[in-house]
Amino acid sequence: MSDRTVRPGMLEEFAHDTGAHCGSTSLHDVATFASWNLPEPLCFGIGGGLGFGYFERESSPSRQFVGRTPWLETAFFDHLGVAVDDERGGDADAALAHLQSYLDAGRPVVVFVDIYHLPYFDSDVHFSPHVVVAIDYDEDTISLADSEFETVQTVTQEAFDAAWSSGHGFFGALDRRILVARDDPSRDRTAAMRDGIQAAADGLLHPETAYAGFVDVDDGTFGLEGMREMGRALPEWRELADAEWCTRFAYQNVEKRGTGGAAFRGLFRPFLETASEHLEGVTDGDVAEMRGIESDWHDVGQTLKRAGLADDPGDAQAAYEDASAALLGVADREEALFSTLTERL
Repeated sequence: MSDRTVRPGMLEEFAHDTGAHCGSTSLHDVATFASWNLPEPLCFGIGGGLGFGYFERESSPSRQFVGRTPWLETAFFDHLGVAVDDERGGDADAALAHLQSYLDAGRPVVVFVDIYHLPYFDSDVHFSPHVVVAIDYDEDTISLADSEFETVQTVTQEAFDAAWSSGHGFFGALDRRILVARDDPSRDRTAAMRDGIQAAADGLLHPETAYAGFVDVDDGTFGLEGMREMGRALPEWRELADAEWCTRFAYQNVEKRGTGGAAFRGLFRPFLETASEHLEGVTDGDVAEMRGIESDWHDVGQTLKRAGLADDPGDAQAAYEDASAALLGVADREEALFSTLTERL
């Protein structure tokens, strides 16, 4: 984490940290503002953030995946017993005025945006949901605490609304959604950690029920089923019209793009280490296995990188096949670990 930076303004006590992932960093910022003392990996794990979704789409990249769940932010508050206002929709003016009313009341607002429309990213790629915290505004602008930047970023209200209302997203259109905590936790963090592990396990092992209500389950393939579908498909990726971009994007979604490394497994492993100190059902052996899974995901990333950089078609094909084997192997390890954790918790 970087040194905290505080911007004088409507939320004068708000302190922002950079972090590994946008969602868990935003939750950490909100928790810090409320004096809950929750490090970022704990926020990620309590929210059951570890997951998987695989998407085959007509737009480019035509093959995509994401390694987190759509319920991270809401489950974080729910598992801690924190009441929230979870709202979306409305026209631009009404939604913005509603957001501003929370800031006027001294309450930070978690919002979901598309980086394509945020000038400070200078991105030509739609990527969402990217999660930030709105902490201030004036007549023309909105100020955002963003995990990628040490200092608060200020954008025009027009640019913010375009990002906030984007129709692009791994989990569907953003629809001007906000999350605002209304009170302090009513449940202890040990129970919250247990619920977070269970939520991650449910998403991996039983995606057909866990993801229902959060996403259009027909839009992708989720959990371990999605991981295996992608693994089986990887040897055919070289024939795709946009193979290079699909492969580069997939590598980025393992090691970059706010994943904390290893497709978010680099965030879940330190959470599980903390959980092992408080939950009898989580052992040192489980933590060691999670560390091995994290390492395997780094191998997946490196084989994807090798496939994307290969000049020789034979070398590229071999790398895709290696990536396939690595992904199918790590799916088996995750199934075994989370099945065991579910039985114990």
